[in-house]
Amino acid sequence: MRFNVIGIGDYIGKCIYDEAEDALLIDGEIVLDFKKKYKDYLKYTKFMIHSLSGREWISFQFLPQNVETLKRKFAIITAYNPKGMIYNDFLNFLRNTELESVIKAFGYESYLSIGELFDYSEKSFIIYDIEKEEALNIAKKFDQYSIFYNSGEYISITECDTGKDILKYEYKKHYK
Repeated sequence: MRFNVIGIGDYIGKCIYDEAEDALLIDGEIVLDFKKKYKDYLKYTKFMIHSLSGREWISFQFLPQNVETLKRKFAIITAYNPKGMIYNDFLNFLRNTELESVIKAFGYESYLSIGELFDYSEKSFIIYDIEKEEALNIAKKFDQYSIFYNSGEYISITECDTGKDILKYEYKKHYK
């Protein structure tokens, strides 16, 4: 059997990974079918945070160096690929344009964002000062599986239908 392996590691302020298609290396274990270990590989997703002060990456592997970035609540939502179906670039663009209209209609401050997992990325929006329930409701309208949320105390990836956190990390201890 031939397969590619992803090497993953992290250190202060930076995450390193290589591309792969067939296997994932998690804590020294080669996982041949990483779709079955969704929660395990989801923790490697990273998101670009845009604000008036600049942009930074955030993930469960590393946090922004500036704690001020995390003081405001925000959600990151996309309209790409609803219910896990793969749409082409044009349909995803149209869906995200509609999502942007909804965000603006509610009057939220928002910026374009990117979510990345290995060599795959989706365009999304970071929405500031939004409550988690409202963010989940918006994402559900676009048939999304989950959202990324920052409460000001923790970050989470939350399932839209149930409202349950798939992953959650309380980060305040890192900024004392």
